[in-house]
Amino acid sequence: MAYAVIQFLEAGERMATLCRTENGQPTGPDGVMDPLSIFIEETSHQMITQGSPGALYFAQLFAAREIEAGREIRVLGGAGEMGITGDEMETLAGQGYYYEVSVGREGERAVPQVLASGIEESLGKS
Repeated sequence: MAYAVIQFLEAGERMATLCRTENGQPTGPDGVMDPLSIFIEETSHQMITQGSPGALYFAQLFAAREIEAGREIRVLGGAGEMGITGDEMETLAGQGYYYEVSVGREGERAVPQVLASGIEESLGKS
């Protein structure tokens, strides 16, 4: 079992953090990278020609797509069913994976980028 922390950055500033409590591994039929890559591929042209919608809106669009696909996605600091606290995230079992999705500021024409690593790697632990 694996979980994922997906941070959406706008010009280097964290704007939203989503968490997949299961199937957070990068690859495989339920992995994170395929749906995330497809989403970015589908939106890149619009972001280059019309400008970025901003990281918060981009995270909302991705979360909606995850929900539509039947995958559980939670929002760090969110309320209700979709919310998850930092303490709850620290108790998640299995391998953790960290994804960083960088987009330009609202209206900026920039290609989105994704970096992926294990949670321990992103925290600088060995």
